[in-house]
Amino acid sequence: MKSIRNNRGVALPLAIFALVIIGAMVAGSFFIGTQEQRIGRNTVGSQQAFQAAEYGAQLTAATWNSQVMNAMAVGSTATIGGALSGNQGWYRGEVRRLNNMLFLVRSEGFSADSMSRQQVGLLIRLRPIEITIAAALQTQGDLKIGGSSFINGYDVAPTGWSNCPALESPLPGISMADSSGIETPGCNDLSCVTGDPKILEDSTISDSSLTTFGDVTFDGLRDLASKIVLGGTLKIEPSIVGGVCATGSVTNWGSPLNPTGPCGNYFPIIWSEGDLKINGVQGQGVLIVNGDLSVQGGFEFFGPVIIKGTLSTTGTGGHFNGGVIAANVELEQNDVLGNAVINYSSCAILRVLNASASGALLRERSWINLYGQ
Repeated sequence: MKSIRNNRGVALPLAIFALVIIGAMVAGSFFIGTQEQRIGRNTVGSQQAFQAAEYGAQLTAATWNSQVMNAMAVGSTATIGGALSGNQGWYRGEVRRLNNMLFLVRSEGFSADSMSRQQVGLLIRLRPIEITIAAALQTQGDLKIGGSSFINGYDVAPTGWSNCPALESPLPGISMADSSGIETPGCNDLSCVTGDPKILEDSTISDSSLTTFGDVTFDGLRDLASKIVLGGTLKIEPSIVGGVCATGSVTNWGSPLNPTGPCGNYFPIIWSEGDLKINGVQGQGVLIVNGDLSVQGGFEFFGPVIIKGTLSTTGTGGHFNGGVIAANVELEQNDVLGNAVINYSSCAILRVLNASASGALLRERSWINLYGQ
């Protein structure tokens, strides 16, 4: 006869063991799920921070403030900062000027909860308009010079401007395709022209040579303009509101006669849609006229002047410091009469072109991810 084994008390330990195993599995699953959630949250935060950092750097490049950035001294910095829409993060950083042409943008981005951080850098190079001034006055049409006007190819530094480079070698006073078209009433023996030489006859001058600037055509200059006027008759003078230069004013083109004033560092690129008449007072920058330019009232301008049509000065005329290109595409006559003055000034040209230059990313290796956490 077989004996019956006593199995009382086995169920409870088995149940407890099963509960332990199940609890361990649940705890493990919970731990793994929590870790996955944290990894996902960290990934989202890291991407938010990276997006904010890149946004800050790219926004600075896309909205380059020439008036502020281009006026910085080498080695100095300017702060940047802002937030993304929809509470998607925020950024802060700085722009440092490395040399006369190169800037480093450092943008540090943060996630919406500020727990994740990424930092990127951009190298930005100034891209000035490629304007080559080969004479105080360049043209291809007929030219009338008279009165007490004066065209000077010897380099002149603007009065009151500091940190101008050494004077450069003189340029021709006038460069034109055919010098037989010059009339000189009241300017015997070209006494109102100086330069080396006074007149340079250049057969290569044409519509194309006077209206092409690097890889930019004349019409393409409109896209680079920071100020557009419709033409007509204007009186140009600085506008200051509350001690700040009112750059939005159509007739405010800076204050070259007061270089330390609020508008002293304002160098706009001005595009005139049609014929333009100016009756005083002062301006600086790059003046581009899609038509004819007529000046009177003692107007003084500092920087390159590019005219698709003809130049006419009368009365007290205009004083141009930099250089004038009158393309004269319809081959009409340019009149430089009255007491007009055209001075070649390398300082005015260099400062205006650099100050008005847009910021462009380097074509290669302009972007770098500095660090992240």
